[in-house]
Amino acid sequence: MRAMIKVTSLSLLTVTMIGLNGCQSLKSKSLFGKKDEVKAVKAENSEQGYYNEAQNNLSKGNYAKATANLNDLRTFYPVGEYSEQALLDLMYSQYQHGDYLDAVASSEKFIQLYPTNPQVSYAYYVRGVANMQTASSGVLKYAKLNPAHRDTGYYKLAFSNFQELIAKYPSSQYAPDAAQRMRYIYNQFAESEMQVARWYIKRKAYLASANRAKWVFQHYPQTPVVPEAIATMAYSYDKLGMTDTANQYKQLLKINYPDLLSNDGNVLLENTRSAGDWLNKLSFGVLGKSEKTQVNDSNATGNTATKPQVIQSVQQAMQLQLATTQAENEQLPEMAQPRKVNLGLGLPEEQ
Repeated sequence: MRAMIKVTSLSLLTVTMIGLNGCQSLKSKSLFGKKDEVKAVKAENSEQGYYNEAQNNLSKGNYAKATANLNDLRTFYPVGEYSEQALLDLMYSQYQHGDYLDAVASSEKFIQLYPTNPQVSYAYYVRGVANMQTASSGVLKYAKLNPAHRDTGYYKLAFSNFQELIAKYPSSQYAPDAAQRMRYIYNQFAESEMQVARWYIKRKAYLASANRAKWVFQHYPQTPVVPEAIATMAYSYDKLGMTDTANQYKQLLKINYPDLLSNDGNVLLENTRSAGDWLNKLSFGVLGKSEKTQVNDSNATGNTATKPQVIQSVQQAMQLQLATTQAENEQLPEMAQPRKVNLGLGLPEEQ
């Protein structure tokens, strides 16, 4: 018992001595040796020195080195003058280096530690953008695949992040770009549902295709795939022999989308998918450092939108909701199911 008390006291003394010097940390040479050597590691630079070195590396695009500088700064000077700004720069550096999960973690840490910081909306923004890119790393990111046909898990998370940002900070300089990204994600979910409907059409499962298209029509009415959803319902009900129902949707097509009907009243599904129809033709704001790169109104909306238009865009985004349930509980045949592989959720290249 005395030996145990002696060791505990020694440990407390060691921690206390190190705690008195903010520029030291513990380093153990061995995890399993009987006599682990424990020594204090002193900071090799001043707080200002770490910060200046980090800024120099950031300006040169040396993001790995900048990340190391900023981590050292926060390790040795956790409550220093630059601790908050260092964390903002850290999430930016991690994002630029492709360490998206780390950027998300740093953003969430900043939100938790500094909720009243004037730049906290930047942390909310970085978290959402990083979550959109989380699955983009790896070899499969180079596959030419419509993002809507990929695993949508991180889209949901990013949508929620942006939703929280514009709800808490609707006047933030990052809100317009967040609103556009929400619109993009919203459209991708609708496109994902329509991809399933097309799969059913090819296999002549017309009831299933009609139900899936109806789901899109009801839950994603503000998306570019709505004309195709209506045409799919008209086509599917026609094939099922439900003529009256099919004619109702054909009438809707005739009024709103006459190009989707032939002269003899047949649905032209091939006309519903024009090239690039599923894309949001937008230029998203470029993620920059919190104190310099501000996503202004013109960059965030992809054009020279006026301030009222930007405000309207944000307000409209607040009304968007992702459907939380499936149209049906049908299961695709095991061997024929579309692959659910994380091929990345990066935004498509500008065309």
